[in-house]
Amino acid sequence: MSDSPSDSELRCVVCEHEYPRSELTKHHLVPKSRRGKETVLTCRACHSQIHALFTEKELERHYGTQDLLLDAEALQPWIAWIRRRRPRSRLQVHTSHRKRRR
Repeated sequence: MSDSPSDSELRCVVCEHEYPRSELTKHHLVPKSRRGKETVLTCRACHSQIHALFTEKELERHYGTQDLLLDAEALQPWIAWIRRRRPRSRLQVHTSHRKRRR
């Protein structure tokens, strides 16, 4: 791949891997159910991980910008791990123990 993405390749804001636009999803920084409008592009695995770690209320109150989300302490192990993986590898995401206890 080249250093800059082509028109058909975009980067996931979390893992920074390049994907065709059709393989990226829009993550609402503040959930739509809470009237959020701003979105960022994420791959399906990263999008699933975000929602496995955080409730909609937490996303609204604490992680309503891209910078706040990417700086979230709970997301750091995932970011470190996923950035070492190959793009498009099959991954299984589980709900975090912290979120299940609530």
